[in-house]
Amino acid sequence: MTHHHLHSSPETCHWGFFEAALQPVLTIASGDEVTVDTISGGPDMLPDRDKFHIPPEMHEVHAKNERMLPGHILTGPIAVEGAEPGDVLAVEILDVQLRQDWGWNMIKPLSGTLPDDFHETRILNI
Repeated sequence: MTHHHLHSSPETCHWGFFEAALQPVLTIASGDEVTVDTISGGPDMLPDRDKFHIPPEMHEVHAKNERMLPGHILTGPIAVEGAEPGDVLAVEILDVQLRQDWGWNMIKPLSGTLPDDFHETRILNI
């Protein structure tokens, strides 16, 4: 078993879409372990960097990766050697660790779970 570390960067992230045709940014063998770095939020979601830790690659991903649709920044995809379309893969999450000391929440009129209940956009850094 090999351990891999997939860092988030403009070369390993895509923004706002899932796409089966994307080329893998990492290929692993069955049974390998992977640590995946992730980032979240567009430039308008970032808190004051004097008060919170912002991952160093976040600004570069914002600048170099086109935002295709409203949605999240995704790291990957990861391919498994020998896996073919239609195969079922078992993925075991061994641990989750936060990379930053903040998160964000957005309320936006006409979207989300309660689209008619809020009439002003509100972004909250937590």
